[in-house]
Amino acid sequence: MDKALAQVARLTRSISLRPDEEGEFPAAQFFAGRGKPFSFAGGVGLTWWFSADTFNAIDAVTALVIETEPEFKDCDTESVNKVITSTLQKICLDSPLFNCDDVIFGRKLNLFECRGVSAVEFSTRILEEIKSDLRDIIGKKCTVYPLSRFRGPSFSLPEEGLYLISCSDDIAWEKFYNRGYHFDGWSPKFPVTANNGYSFNGGFEFNYVLLAEEYGTQEGAKFSSNLKFRMFITVLFAYASEFSKYGYHKSMAQPFTRCIQFPHVTASDKSIVFSECGALAPFYVSDILISDELARKVLAWYGALAICSKEYKQRIKKSTNFFNRAMNSDDIESYINYFVALDALFGRRGSVESSIVTGVGSLGLDKKTEEKTSWLFDLRNELVHGGSRYISEWPKYQRYIKHFGSKPLSDLKDLAQKAILKSPSLL
Repeated sequence: MDKALAQVARLTRSISLRPDEEGEFPAAQFFAGRGKPFSFAGGVGLTWWFSADTFNAIDAVTALVIETEPEFKDCDTESVNKVITSTLQKICLDSPLFNCDDVIFGRKLNLFECRGVSAVEFSTRILEEIKSDLRDIIGKKCTVYPLSRFRGPSFSLPEEGLYLISCSDDIAWEKFYNRGYHFDGWSPKFPVTANNGYSFNGGFEFNYVLLAEEYGTQEGAKFSSNLKFRMFITVLFAYASEFSKYGYHKSMAQPFTRCIQFPHVTASDKSIVFSECGALAPFYVSDILISDELARKVLAWYGALAICSKEYKQRIKKSTNFFNRAMNSDDIESYINYFVALDALFGRRGSVESSIVTGVGSLGLDKKTEEKTSWLFDLRNELVHGGSRYISEWPKYQRYIKHFGSKPLSDLKDLAQKAILKSPSLL
């Protein structure tokens, strides 16, 4: 019996049909069977008691389904957990898979002992039923996030399922629209759905929309899309900063924190979902201009990333994620996240400082930048271990500014930015 089947068997053993102690409160009361719930045709009312191992077993089955089945890789754990429980409640009166009288009258101690077939067949059929029910709630989805202040031409990374569309580019939008999603009247030029009136609030206009295609549950697809968005925005901003003479500064305006998900026409779930995704791009004081040359740089960066080894590809992806979080925070939180971005690229357990210093040295930067690394690491230790409550409280803060003629946070941001841009061709 493989791991997934063993965990299904473990789960059914953990579900008791009788309480261990008199007066013990049941974990689940429901109408069992395949009919409509809450009706006489819905089946028999049952009561189950979960042991301490039940939830661990559910989590184990969920993890194995997501990790071992490519079609379920973008499913969130909570949705899969719910499907596992509801599937067992639906099929527990199926004969000959279960001895129905044993289940209904609690003549056995647990659900596993009520099986009417061999243990392997029993676990196999339950697992296949779980997968079938999971397929009913997943589908192809498009997640959309507005990108304020960025301005320029449309371009895309189809192999990543990622599209940057200018709100004024009718041709690019028409091409994506024909991919078969139900947008309910929404478009970059008229960003409001017809039936529910979903729109990106905040009073700020946006010149770009980011779109990501995923296949999974609603929450799972949103999570995967957000990871794509964070990496793309990081790389786009990093190249824009390299192209800019003066850099870009955040304003006090609040960034967009919500996204809209649109279902594909092939998806079972036809609902349009407007939900929180967190801040993915700050609102900057000035426009960030994206040129054709900059777009080509971004495309080349992704091309180089694609041929990296799995280990280094994961390092780079994690680094961009923390860089993005640093972009969307301030002071200590921002500083720590920029440092974690460097740690994700170069860090080695047990020798974090030396590995980061060595990694920075491999970037081919000037000696002054390499010298800064040790100072910046000292500030990192000061903040992490509670020696200072904010960056400017660092005892060496003024010495740093006098010595280098710059501030630690901006230097660390520039260093992490250069490391991310160079890493796909170096790692």
